Amino acid sequence: MSNSRQRSEAKILGMSVGTACNRLRRMVMLHLLQRHGENVCFKCGKLILRVEELTLEHKQPWRAGRAALFWDLDNIAFSHARCNLRTGWVRREVVAGMLWCSACKQALSTTCFHKETRQRTGYAQLCKDCANAKRRKIKAQGDCQRCGAKRGTRPFRVSHNICFVCHNARQHAYSKKQQAETA
Repeated sequence: MSNSRQRSEAKILGMSVGTACNRLRRMVMLHLLQRHGENVCFKCGKLILRVEELTLEHKQPWRAGRAALFWDLDNIAFSHARCNLRTGWVRREVVAGMLWCSACKQALSTTCFHKETRQRTGYAQLCKDCANAKRRKIKAQGDCQRCGAKRGTRPFRVSHNICFVCHNARQHAYSKKQQAETA
C-alpha cells in the first residue's frame, strides 16, 4: 500500500489503520461477550463494561517454556486491564493527593513530583529528590556513550552521558530520516 493511501486512510480514521483495526476487533469482542453474558473479569468477577478495560489473559502462565499453553483456547480468559497485571506489579494511581515513587518506594504528595504529560498519572515516576539524585549520578559518570569523549573536554547535555556533538549529529540524522519518509 502506498504511503499517500496510508496517510489518507489515517486522516479519515483519525489514527493508523492498524490501530483502528485493533480497536474494532476489541469492540466486536466485547459486544459478543456482552451478548453471551461472558463479559466477566476472570480475576475479580465483576463485569467488563468498556472496551478500554478488556484484555485477554492466560489462566496458567505459558512463559515457562510451555508454548502449548499459549495457544490453548481453554487457557484464555478475559479480564480488566487493571486486574491483568503481572504478579507483584502495582499500578501507580494518585490516591488522596499521594503518589508512589518508584525509586524510594514511598507514597509522597503529588507536589513532590514533576509534571509529566506522557505518564498516565500526569506525574513523573520518580519524586523530585530521586530524579535529582539520578541526574547527579549520571552527570558524575562522565564519558559520552557514543564517542567516548571525556566530560570536561566537550559540552555535555545536562543529565545525559552524551556530548552535544553526538547529540546534534543524532538529531540531524533523525530529522533527515523524517524528511525522507514524508517526501
